[in-house]
Formats: sequence, C-alpha cells, structure tokens
Amino acid sequence: MKDSKPNIILIVIDALRARNLGCYGMDGNPSPNIDRIAKQSVLFENAYACWNTTDQSLTSILSGKYPRSHGIMNHGDKVKLAEIDSLQKTNTKLLAQILRQSGYETMAVDWMGRWFKQGFDYYGYEIERHGRENLSYYAVELPKLYTKYMIGHLPILKCYTPMRKPTFHNIIKGIKDVLSTFAFTFNLAKLQDASFVTRIADELIKQQNEEPFFLFLHYWNTHTPYNCPQNFMDNKKDISGSKSLLTSKYHGAVKYVDFQLGKMFDVLKKNKLWENTLLIITSDHGDSLTEHDIFFDHHGLYEETTHVPLILHYPNFFTEEKRIISLVQHIDLVPTICDLVNVKYLKEEFDGQSLLPLIHDKIDKIRDHVFIEESYVQKKSALRTKKYKYITAYENDGWCNYCQKVHVGKEELYDLENDPCENSDITQEEKSIAKQMNNQILKIIKHLDKNREDKMSKNELSIKDDNQIYDPQEEEIIRKRFKNLGYL
Repeated sequence: MKDSKPNIILIVIDALRARNLGCYGMDGNPSPNIDRIAKQSVLFENAYACWNTTDQSLTSILSGKYPRSHGIMNHGDKVKLAEIDSLQKTNTKLLAQILRQSGYETMAVDWMGRWFKQGFDYYGYEIERHGRENLSYYAVELPKLYTKYMIGHLPILKCYTPMRKPTFHNIIKGIKDVLSTFAFTFNLAKLQDASFVTRIADELIKQQNEEPFFLFLHYWNTHTPYNCPQNFMDNKKDISGSKSLLTSKYHGAVKYVDFQLGKMFDVLKKNKLWENTLLIITSDHGDSLTEHDIFFDHHGLYEETTHVPLILHYPNFFTEEKRIISLVQHIDLVPTICDLVNVKYLKEEFDGQSLLPLIHDKIDKIRDHVFIEESYVQKKSALRTKKYKYITAYENDGWCNYCQKVHVGKEELYDLENDPCENSDITQEEKSIAKQMNNQILKIIKHLDKNREDKMSKNELSIKDDNQIYDPQEEEIIRKRFKNLGYL
C-alpha cells in the first residue's frame, strides 16, 4: 500500500437506482463523470441496501451494522427515543467517530442531524454569502428554486391521487399532505440542491492541509420531486403526461448530480488530492418510477429500490478497473475502510465483512445472500440469493399505507435469473423454496435481535446521559423535514 491514510470522500446520492447510471447499463450517457471514474475503479455489480428508507440505511452505511443490530428500525417521524437509546447501548460507533480517533479531520455536508452528527468536526449545509452574492441569492437564485420545486410537486400529487380510494378520510388526508408539502417546499429547495452541496464541498476541500480528511456528501436531487435545471431534462417534445414528466425529471436529476460531481472531481485534481483520495459512490436506496404500481417512491423491496450502485475509486491502491459480481451490502463498507486505513477492529463489531479479500481475488464471495427490510409504509423482509428473491410480510399481510392495497401478496418469490424484473411470482410453484427462505429470514431476525438485546442488557448507559444525540427541538425539526419531503 502506497499510503496508509488516504483522504476519504463518501458520496451518498439519495434514491439513486443503480440501473440509471451508464456504468450499470443505462443508455443515453446519463452519468459521464461517474462512468469515467468507474472505468478506473472497483465496481460492485450486485450491491444492496439493508433498508429502503434513509435513516436506517444511512446508519447502516456509517456503522457496518444491520438496522436490527444498531437499533434504528424506523424512519423520520416514526423514530422512537428507545431506538436512539439502542444506538448507544449497543456501543455502535459511526464511521466519522472511528476515523476521527485515527487522526482524520471529519466533515459532512448534510442536514439529517441527530445521531448522524456524531464524530464530525464540521456538519452542516449552509453557505456563507456576502454583499452582492447574498442579494443575488435571495432575489434571484432562491425564488427560481422555489418555483421549480412547487411545479415539481404538482405531477407527483396528480400521480398519487388516483391511487387512493376516494373516501372522505383520504380526501382530508390528501389536502393536509398537499398543504404541508408545499409549505416545506421553500426550505426543501435550500436543503436539496446539488449545486449547494458541491459548493460547500469545494470550499472544505480547498481548506485542507496535510492531515487526512473524511468528507461525507449527501446529494438529494434524485429524491422526489427530482429537482434539476430545465436543460438537464429530456426534450419537452418527448414528454407527455405527469408520469413521463416525473421520469424525465428523475433522469435529469441523475445528470445534474453527475455534473456537480464532475466539478468536485476537478477541484480534487487542482488541489493535488486526486491520487490519494478514496472516493466511494453509492446510494441509500433506489426508487420506483411506476414499476410494480409504485409511483415515484421507494417502498417495496424490489430491485428498483434495493439494488444500489457501489463504486470505489482510489488510484493509489486500486490501479485498474475491476467489476465484481458477488453479492455485497452496505454493511461491508466500514470494515473495508478500516482495513484500508489500518484501523484495527474485532470481527464481531460489524455485521459486514471487508471487501478487500474479494477485490484481491483471495475469495470469490463473502456471502450467499443479502438481507433487506422495510417498515415505513409496509412491514416486510426480503432475502436475495444469486438466483432468487423472496419477500414476506410479517405484519398486516403486507398492506401498503401509501397505495391503499396489498401489491402482490403476503409472500412473493421471484426467479431473478429468468425474471430479473420480478414480474412473475412463483411462490405457489416453488413452495419448498419459499418455505426454506422464509425460515432463513426468521433465523436471521432472531439472531440479530438477540445479539442487540444481549449488548443492551450489558450496557446501562442511557440516551438521557448524552444530550448530543437527542435534542427534542432538533428532532422535531428533522421530523417535519421528512414529513414534507414526501414521507406522509
């Protein structure tokens, strides 16, 4: 290894589907900057999220643990104090805490706050502006963003309205959803635009000295309402109807984030940091663009939502392009980074495993399956092997609170080799396989829950003893943000 302590930049592009990047097979040159570095990187073709919503997934990315291990099993407005308590009592350390103890300066451009702030020397998303720049921002730039976001929400609402039964309850709920969504739009524009994230990242990178740094960047444009400048969208002549408009906006948002990343890559090169920087590009989950009758949202445990990009670019260490087809998961990132920067750890600290033996061809796989869950809209678990995907609802028969129906059934089984789009449920034809995979899920859940409870029982530390993680006022602000971001 040429340098034991590279700079590390972790880029999480919220709700980005792997399939929408050129390096994962998407046509039309949607991501030229990401594709360019992918040709000099380790790319994992079959990387999977652990959960399909941000709080649980991002905590797993940063901790190397399944949500059932670290305790955060709900999202946004549904996160309970007991879950944050569990995060502490399980002695869960996040990546920024680990790296800061190893001499890294730690920085994040993000707004999620709460436990995610732990270990960061800088955590925020505000840009300092002065004089004319300040005037231009408030008089021109921000009003433009407000307008784009307001317009962007309209087709989403038009798509969702026919999906709900026209009952009095749903009509009242819909009105409340619309009002709260538009009310938050003004703040959302400021929080979510990729140009703001890149601008702050560039400033932080330029300030770096000889000490290694860890920078976490959270891009949100590929999350509804898919904000992007007009020139990044498809040709207007090819767009008809709210569904095609939203799909075009999503594709445009991918291009826009890629464009902003290209600018950030240039800053790294100009500051002579490119060769000794580990770039990690992934997403917390994907999104459904009407597949499986799920309209512009990320509930469901189908491939569109669970299959994520994962690219590792580090010229000083990974010297040539490599594509790995073995199943990997977000929980494998932290142990991999620890190995790269020579941080010692006990194997039982993480649910994931280092990817380095896989990268160096010492082994051909690190797992036979990936385990995925969801809880916000539906309560389901999934097991994905090389050949099969099995999905089971363990509560309320899989009723979807967004779509007001059960999408397929309480159990679903798909042969991914012959049916990669998961269109044909073969549960009835392959009952023995479905039963075997269901039993395996139950064993995994039992094992993870027991380990978490054992760790918590040995640790009397309470969340009440640490006000840095739980601030009721901040918690309320974050919950409102999530609610108005579309988690309604």
